[in-house]
Amino acid sequence: MVDGVPLAELIQEGRPGPAVPARVGHHDVLVESSWVGVFVYQIRGDRVLVIHANKGYRDDVVGALLDAVDDLADADDLGSIVRLRPIEVSGFALDRAVLLGPGHSPFFKNTPFADRGMQVIPVHRSEAVDGEEYEAFWPGVIGKNLAVRHHDWTREPSSRADVRRLDDGKGGVYRHNRHSRSSSKPALVKARMVLEQDLPVLPDDVRLSVMDTRGHDLRLRREWDRLRGTLQIPGKAQVIDVDIPRRSAWAVFGPLFGGADFDPAALEVQRPPEHMLMMHRHHGHHPVSLEECLEWLDALAPIDGNDLVFVGRSEGVVQMRWQGPGEPRLWLETPEPAHHRSRGRYVTRDEAATMIQALAREDRVAVDDLGDLETVTWNPGTG
Repeated sequence: MVDGVPLAELIQEGRPGPAVPARVGHHDVLVESSWVGVFVYQIRGDRVLVIHANKGYRDDVVGALLDAVDDLADADDLGSIVRLRPIEVSGFALDRAVLLGPGHSPFFKNTPFADRGMQVIPVHRSEAVDGEEYEAFWPGVIGKNLAVRHHDWTREPSSRADVRRLDDGKGGVYRHNRHSRSSSKPALVKARMVLEQDLPVLPDDVRLSVMDTRGHDLRLRREWDRLRGTLQIPGKAQVIDVDIPRRSAWAVFGPLFGGADFDPAALEVQRPPEHMLMMHRHHGHHPVSLEECLEWLDALAPIDGNDLVFVGRSEGVVQMRWQGPGEPRLWLETPEPAHHRSRGRYVTRDEAATMIQALAREDRVAVDDLGDLETVTWNPGTG
């Protein structure tokens, strides 16, 4: 009881529907069904445990969740850490029960059960770490970082990565702000996002540690069209060298971050070098594929001052800019800092595309192929 009110009655105060006695597996429970989903309550002495599903509710899943945490839920001090226990239910994609102890259930927050309410949530082994602090667990499964709805029992797993910057560079990706040189804690993100989107476009000199929920530590940097670094497998003294195409990290390591064992054969896949360039925009240089370079050229609106700058593997530069009022023309050139000048001429988009292709495919500044070049001498102090 709480203040003389039986827990079974107090549970139903302010709820959208009644909690009806039922039996799930070998557990006596109260079941509330309403437009917001199904809530299963289990009274355990002076504590209450809740399980919530608003899509895909199944009695067999509830039974498995209750069985999994039955030996934990009555412990005197569950503290602030989350506890994972394995479950196995046919046709159910999630394979772990997470127990959140009293004081750490979002469902019971700001209720009479805040200090005695517990919650069990089904997750996948790739989404949470047994024994981690609730504050570390919360952003992924209950928050939005893994883009999951934990009460949707039809969902697929969303594997997690804990990401840290290893270099001492100032600001940028995975820094707290543009001034910081260190991160107080790792960023919890979707593994697919960092492997498929962030790693291929890492700025120069940025090194990342990308760790899965089991402690596999992938430490990588981008070197032109490659990702290079190491993989540390928990419990193994020797690290594994990694050298893969920049866009292949998800294909190579996605299964590992999804909970599978590491397959060394995944590192042996050979792919041809990628045709790519570095493109200079307002916030620095970014790696872009040849196809993306040509898309940027197509999208470059003919407005005076609009420009693109591309840098090849050997640091050759081709840059272009729309010039003039009325109907601007596209000026293309290559800078020659040693001679304090640039050479180029006005070109068509097709000619500009040819220059970009030569730089990406052959690592060659091909402006001499255009013919009729003009030389622009830089003023003292420029360049």
